[in-house]
Amino acid sequence: MSAAQSDLALKQLRGSSGTNTPRHLAAPGSSLDAILTESDKPLIAVDMDDNPGWGTPDETFRKVEEFYATDYLDKALPVEGAKEGLQKLRDLGFRMVVVTARQRRELDRSMRWLETHFSGVFEDMICTGQSQETLAEKSEVLTKLSKADVCLKLKAKVLIDDSLENALKCALHPQPTPVLLFGNNAWNQRESKYGDMKEELSFEERLKKEGGREFWKEENVKIPEGVPLTRVTDWTGVVQWVEAALQGGKL
Repeated sequence: MSAAQSDLALKQLRGSSGTNTPRHLAAPGSSLDAILTESDKPLIAVDMDDNPGWGTPDETFRKVEEFYATDYLDKALPVEGAKEGLQKLRDLGFRMVVVTARQRRELDRSMRWLETHFSGVFEDMICTGQSQETLAEKSEVLTKLSKADVCLKLKAKVLIDDSLENALKCALHPQPTPVLLFGNNAWNQRESKYGDMKEELSFEERLKKEGGREFWKEENVKIPEGVPLTRVTDWTGVVQWVEAALQGGKL
């Protein structure tokens, strides 16, 4: 198994897809290639959640750990219209795979949630582990495979994600994956960039440094023209975009 493969957690949602392949018993770390050999149906990658604007890296890691220690993830409700929209995409001939920044240790817990709310919808889950990035020397960030890398490897027709950062990385990749940026939320209007992560201020610290100026309103990102990135506000918009792309021969 390659290093890239071992950096990913993969597991088949047993029984959900109606298939019976060896990957039903595959351990986390299985090759991404296995997903491609299971079906010739076009694939759509779907984000599960994100961790926007939680402060400095140290604050973010601490808050993620504290949040995962609660039962909020287990009790969370799906976004309105998600199940109906995803089922419509399946009816159009696509198969759904979750590509999430969650850690491998959250795989089984996350799959149980999917089985509760989206039984029969998703075929696989891929945990990139990017929600637990670690700081190395020289302020470098050590990550697993990015979502852009995973989507390229999976030959995903489109990624549905609510993170502006992930959307831009996929859409601006040398071999881009089309992206539907989901939602019109205040926190996914601006891109988080860390030149030197150790010097990055928390929201409160920067607000004080800026003298109370609402700096975030001046940092909204305008989606570059010509890149395969479209903002959609809800699941009705997702389905409409996919249907139009199919009719136009773009998927």
